[in-house]
Amino acid sequence: MLYTLIVGGEVGGKQHVALVDCGFRNDYWLDRYPFGEWESPREVLGRVGYTPEDVDVILVSHMHFDHMGNFEAFPNAQLYVQFDEYIGWSMAVSNAKQMPEEDQSWVFSSFDPQDLARAAQGIADGRIRFVEGDAELLPGVTARLAKDSHTFGSQWFKVDTQNGPFVVAGDTVYWYSNVEKMWAPGYGQGNSFNLINLYRTLQHELKRETNRIIPGHDPEIFNRHTSWVTDSGHSVTEVNLRTNDASRRPANAPVLLT
Repeated sequence: MLYTLIVGGEVGGKQHVALVDCGFRNDYWLDRYPFGEWESPREVLGRVGYTPEDVDVILVSHMHFDHMGNFEAFPNAQLYVQFDEYIGWSMAVSNAKQMPEEDQSWVFSSFDPQDLARAAQGIADGRIRFVEGDAELLPGVTARLAKDSHTFGSQWFKVDTQNGPFVVAGDTVYWYSNVEKMWAPGYGQGNSFNLINLYRTLQHELKRETNRIIPGHDPEIFNRHTSWVTDSGHSVTEVNLRTNDASRRPANAPVLLT
């Protein structure tokens, strides 16, 4: 599971520290699925010199448990969620709760209805802002709606840098092979042909430089960019550095690719 840290966008002296997706809580998902080596946001961000309190924006690609379920761990963060995503899951939960419990399992296979309740509280507290379609959310960071693709209102993010554009795709692109072989993943709540159309868009916008995509779940990213293994056994990848920005790689960290 890949989470992306974006630091930059200095406008008027303000530097943003943004996350694309924020992981899930250390709760029953660890028992439901064979996960291991769970680390807290404080541990993960600490490896590159940041804390959960530093994060001022969370860009939510979609509301599956492993992408939004831990947003409360970031007390200063404003969340951006597509309105279509929130409404879609609200309707899905409402419909599922009218079924016998044994018939609800597919609906909740990757969605925690409690996240919907926490999101509603986040809306009431002003922490969650809705996005309707395409919008520039931070300087150089544009949300692009992929309606009825992986989920009801998935969004991906185009990040403009001095080294050209990059795309943080969330689960609209699980693996590089989705785009490179035009083969949509089998799991989702939307329409696979909408994903195929998105892949055509990404190929066009990135001039087929698919290494500029950060997928949602593909460990192949560690082979395509400068990466290293932490002492916990997890990997960190540096996709792009600003001019004169120093690498966060510790001097003694094993390098996967240079």
